[in-house]
Amino acid sequence: MRRNRRTEAGPAHRQASARGFTLIEAVMVIAISGVVIAMVAIFIVPSITAYFASATRARLGDEADTALRRIGRDLTAALPNSVRITGNSVELIPVSGAARYAVGTEAGDPLLFGTVDTSFAIVGPALRLASGNQRLAWYNLGNGVPDADAYTLANVRVSSTAAGNATSVAISGAALPNSLQAPPYRVYAIEQPVTYRCDTTAGTLTRYTGYGFLSTQPDPPPGGGSAAVLAQHVQSCSFSYSTPTITARYALVTLSIQLSANGETITLYHTVHVDNLP
Repeated sequence: MRRNRRTEAGPAHRQASARGFTLIEAVMVIAISGVVIAMVAIFIVPSITAYFASATRARLGDEADTALRRIGRDLTAALPNSVRITGNSVELIPVSGAARYAVGTEAGDPLLFGTVDTSFAIVGPALRLASGNQRLAWYNLGNGVPDADAYTLANVRVSSTAAGNATSVAISGAALPNSLQAPPYRVYAIEQPVTYRCDTTAGTLTRYTGYGFLSTQPDPPPGGGSAAVLAQHVQSCSFSYSTPTITARYALVTLSIQLSANGETITLYHTVHVDNLP
């Protein structure tokens, strides 16, 4: 009868099976891994840095471009001779509609100047009125011109005609000065002034509206209206208004804005042609 022999592992066998990394092996792995990571980083880090820098510049460029285009849209639709610039602020009076009014030699109800007149007819396409108490302006010549400065409301009257496209307009107020009756015989439906102001301390470009008509340009606009931030990260702004002598009825507004973030800086320029023919 055979007996099964039972063998047991000795202490040496157990030590061999439980053996792990030695300190030297661990140090070698760490050293080799560091070399590999360093070599990979040489190629990856510049690409990642360039990506984030490019993304930052693109975001700043979009932000600045959107803000400048918004200002440009308002400038091209502004009441003639209503653009005012002081420091880092540009102010204008938006126009929501325009039309030609009937004069004395035309059919319909001509607009009378120098005497109180409560209504007048529109010649050609109707005048778009945004509200039932729409402000109307005639022959605006700009800041400091007596009887022809919309900021003082000297050439502005209020319509009581219902909102919509009007071919006959009712107005109230004092008589319009005779000096306002001049070609091309246009009347403008205007809204409250708008100001775009850069605050380099806060790093913002803000649009203000609803603060009312003021004879001198406010900087900053007073409270009581509304404000909306168009751009952040603003480092500097530059607004200029140029009226060449040979083209007195036309002007050029030059806008410049610089934005900076995460070590990246972009500067955009934008020029807008302004028609000042009243």
